[in-house]
Amino acid sequence: MTASTTVSDAELRAEILRLGPWHYDIEIAPGVRTGAPVPAGTYPPELGTPSVIPAHFVAKMLEAVFPGGLAGRSMLDCACNAGAYLFEAARNGAGRSFGFDVREHWIRQARFLSRYLPSENIEFAVRDLMTLPQLSLEPFDITIFSGILYHLPDPVAGLRIAADLTRELIIVNTDVLPSRIDGLVLSPESTVEVMSGVHGLAWLPTGERPLRAMLASCGFPHARLIFDRSTTYGRRRLGIMGARDAATFRHWDPAWEAAMRRPRWRERILRVFGRADRPAAGQTPT
Repeated sequence: MTASTTVSDAELRAEILRLGPWHYDIEIAPGVRTGAPVPAGTYPPELGTPSVIPAHFVAKMLEAVFPGGLAGRSMLDCACNAGAYLFEAARNGAGRSFGFDVREHWIRQARFLSRYLPSENIEFAVRDLMTLPQLSLEPFDITIFSGILYHLPDPVAGLRIAADLTRELIIVNTDVLPSRIDGLVLSPESTVEVMSGVHGLAWLPTGERPLRAMLASCGFPHARLIFDRSTTYGRRRLGIMGARDAATFRHWDPAWEAAMRRPRWRERILRVFGRADRPAAGQTPT
């Protein structure tokens, strides 16, 4: 992109500040990042305070599944936030990509970033997941379903909408509320904070088993747990991949198992994919 050559760093930082708060820390010019600290009280308190996290998580995972790069694979990002995952995927060779979020706040950020980051094949839209079928989109090879499942009034129906638009691999990253009983737990939430949903009614899965069952019912019977870590308020955070065909994991499985048997590599992997209180290694693939 050429726009960054005609805009000063000071102007970029001013626009980043105006568009905040941000959830992902993304470098858009040398030394200019969206995750730079801001003074307390910069944004209205009713927006909440999003945690600022690196944007490389999904890119690193996709590199492990597709070590030769994405080779033009198409991608759908549900609840894409500022589009960080799609920009990273574009750097790794992704093709046609579509990101949407129900909050205009995040899509404004994504469109700003698209002026400075690889974005030739990326389209963004303000959209509610439940209305996605109205667009009659062509299916995508890969779908990212990160940070959305536990904000939905009907998470099973929502996951099915995304799954029906996915040919190969779906990546789910979600909060869960552990319970001895598999299921979904009611979780009322704000409709104003930028990190919440917009319906006020949401449900938390109780663990890995319900997630695997949901994926299988949507046509993705082959699942791999990436991480399972403690968060706050008694919750945990799970990352899990689902595939229609077990062959999708032909590179992931041997590399993951070999690395997790070596303490030094295991520590590095957990730093990349998320600190796991119980490692995913040793589980029987399904």
